[in-house]
Amino acid sequence: MNFKCELSYLLNGKMVLGWVLLGALVSASVPARAVEAPSGEFNRRATATATAQILAGIVPNPAEPASSRLLDQDAWKEHQKWMTAQWNEVKARIKTVEGWRDHELKIANPQKKTLLYPFSGPDFFNAYAFFPDHSRYVFFSLERPGALPDLESVTPQQFAKLLTDVRGAFRDIFERNYFITSYMNKQLTTPWVRGTVPVMATMMALMNRRIVRIEPIDLFPELTRAYDTPDGKRPRMLLRGVRMEFSSPNAPGVQQLYYFSLDATDKALDYYPEFLNWVGQNRPASALIKSASYLLHDNQFSKTRAMILESADVLVQDDTGIPYRFISQSPWQTKLYGKYFKPIKPMEYGYQKDLDAAFKTKALTTDLPFAFGYHWRGSQGGLILASKDRIAN
Repeated sequence: MNFKCELSYLLNGKMVLGWVLLGALVSASVPARAVEAPSGEFNRRATATATAQILAGIVPNPAEPASSRLLDQDAWKEHQKWMTAQWNEVKARIKTVEGWRDHELKIANPQKKTLLYPFSGPDFFNAYAFFPDHSRYVFFSLERPGALPDLESVTPQQFAKLLTDVRGAFRDIFERNYFITSYMNKQLTTPWVRGTVPVMATMMALMNRRIVRIEPIDLFPELTRAYDTPDGKRPRMLLRGVRMEFSSPNAPGVQQLYYFSLDATDKALDYYPEFLNWVGQNRPASALIKSASYLLHDNQFSKTRAMILESADVLVQDDTGIPYRFISQSPWQTKLYGKYFKPIKPMEYGYQKDLDAAFKTKALTTDLPFAFGYHWRGSQGGLILASKDRIAN
C-alpha cells in the first residue's frame, strides 16, 4: 500500500506547502525501523565508502569485486563525467566559503562542539564547509533517512536508473547551493534513491571523507512502540533517526552526523517532548540555518527557535533563519555580510524591515564573496554572523 503525507504550514496568514513528504514505497503496516535500517553488510566501512564513491563518480580504492562490473558500464562513465564536471564547479564555491570561514569565523575548541542544522535536508556540503572541525553534527528536517542502495544486486538497467536518480537529487544543490523541498518529494523517494542517507554519503565521498558506520537510532523507543500500535494516538509523522560516523583519511578521530526526520512544529513536537532537549544538550553549540522557508519567523516553530537561541553561541544564517529582532540585542552581537534582498515569491511575508535597514548601514556590512541563500545567481546573498561573544565590526 502506497501512502502520502503532506505537511503544510500557515505562516503569517499564508499557507505554504513548505515541507512535503512522500512516503517510501513500502507497506504502512511494516515498522519503519525495519524499512530504514541499512543491512549489516552495508555498515562495513569499505562497502559503505565504496558505494558512496561510486554514486559520486569516483573509482573506489581499493576496488571491490562486486562493484568492478558496474564501472565498466557506459552509464557509469557518463555519470562520472557529469559528476566530475559539476563537482569541479562546486569545489571552487566551497573553497571560497572556506577562505571566508578561516578569516571571519573564529570558534574556540571546535573539536568539542556540536553543529545544529534545523531544516537541513541532506545538506552536508554547507555544514562541513562552514564547520569542518566539529565533532558532532545534528540535522533535522522532514525527509526520511533511508539507506544506501545495494549495489551488489542491481542489474545494469537498474544501475543506470539509479545513477540518473542520483544526478536528479544533486542538480539543485550543485546549481543553487540549496535543495528545493517540493522537488525532494520526488528526488528522495525513487526506487533507488531513498531518503537523505544516499545523498549525504555521496557528499562525504565528494569531500574525501570515509564512512565508518551508518546505523539507525531510536531516541525514544518507548514512544516508538506506543505509536506503532494500530489503535494508539500517534503523530502524523513518526520520528526517524540515523547516525553516520565518518573520518578524514589524513586525520585521526571520527566525527558523527545525526540526522532526524520529523515534523518540527510546536504542536507536532508535543509527541516528542524531549527531542529538542536532546538536540540542544551539548551546549554551547554552533548553528547553521539557510534556505529555511522563513519557518522560524512563525510561532508554530517557537520551540525550535527558542532551543537554538538558548543552546547556540555562534549562528551563521541567511534571512530565512531566526528573525533579526531576536539576535540584534544582548547577549548577541551580529555582523552582516553582502546585501539584503527582499524574499523571493511566494515568501514575501518573510520581509524584515529592521534587517533591511541594518544592511543599508554600510558601516555594519562587508562584502560576501559567495552566494548564500535563495538569491543564488552571482554573489547576491546576505549572511548574518551572530555570536554571544563580541564580534568586531
